[in-house]
Amino acid sequence: MKAKPWLYLALCAGLLGFDTLPALAAPAAREIQVVQSYVVKPGDTLWGIAGRFLKNPWEWPQIWHKNPKIHNPNLIYPGDRILLERNAQGQLQFSVVTLHPQMGVAPLPTVATGEIMPFLGNPGVISSKQAYDALPYLAAARQEQSMFSVGDRLFVSGLENAAVGTRYTIISLGPELRRPGAQQPLGYVLSDIGEAVLRRNGPTGEVEITVAKREISLGDRLMLLPKGNIPHYFPSAPQRPVSASIIAAMTSAPELMTGQVVILDQGRTAGLQPGNVLEVAAPLLPTRNAVTGKALVLPAEGIGTVMVFRVFDNISYAIITTAQRGIAVGDKLRNPPSATAKGQAGGPGAG
Repeated sequence: MKAKPWLYLALCAGLLGFDTLPALAAPAAREIQVVQSYVVKPGDTLWGIAGRFLKNPWEWPQIWHKNPKIHNPNLIYPGDRILLERNAQGQLQFSVVTLHPQMGVAPLPTVATGEIMPFLGNPGVISSKQAYDALPYLAAARQEQSMFSVGDRLFVSGLENAAVGTRYTIISLGPELRRPGAQQPLGYVLSDIGEAVLRRNGPTGEVEITVAKREISLGDRLMLLPKGNIPHYFPSAPQRPVSASIIAAMTSAPELMTGQVVILDQGRTAGLQPGNVLEVAAPLLPTRNAVTGKALVLPAEGIGTVMVFRVFDNISYAIITTAQRGIAVGDKLRNPPSATAKGQAGGPGAG
């Protein structure tokens, strides 16, 4: 019995885990288009969905922006159906079918927000010790003691004109950050050690400690507590070439993997923006030319990617989004490789 082409396509789609629909208006029998579709589920991320369709998730905006049907690529919701097809010229086309436009749910995050949430509200970094010394500080206490905790009230300096009820992050000066081989520090990490609320302003202002994450002492500084809104990121390649290094990690583990946060030695002045993706490149071990016997330096290879989510002038926070093997402090970063959209389609596991 002669095999039916549509049955073969359906079986292949079932193996790939996608719904597949034949195009209704194919130009010719041999040019039947196959439409891949995916229904967005709670817990999905934009990065994960992009990985289903493209080898390089950060190149998805190039296709979004060519598709007039997609009004806002940053707002995709559970229940939406994403369709991908190739036209007769082999070019990719995306569309989104909104099945539940009135659903009271939040749009998908780019990556799992649980990993980066602690670092969205923390004070981050400061440029110099002089800038740290200029911040308001805990000046005195009613009773002499070395440490303070929740409920303690302390006198402060530098908040004479602040509004009563204003909330502050209590910080201490953390480790120095340097670019590899450089003498001049890029800045200092600010350690988030607690929170306080201003109970009285004026020359002898007073705050009450509301949260104590670590030991709080006189001399610790105060910064305004940032609002807790979760920003929305869309992965993209930097607009210009970037050469960076991982100079610190938020863990003492010798090797870093997906989901861990790192600090980079480049920021806003290098053109980085939240959502930018960089490739982690590790050098291969030197070897020798098999014919000449001369030393042969091999090019660095990509071993993972990071996505920048918080940017300062010369420093950025990033989250590791993929890792083929362990990533370490000192590894170099570069712009991710570019690829034409034509070669990037695929089912689950593409890339």
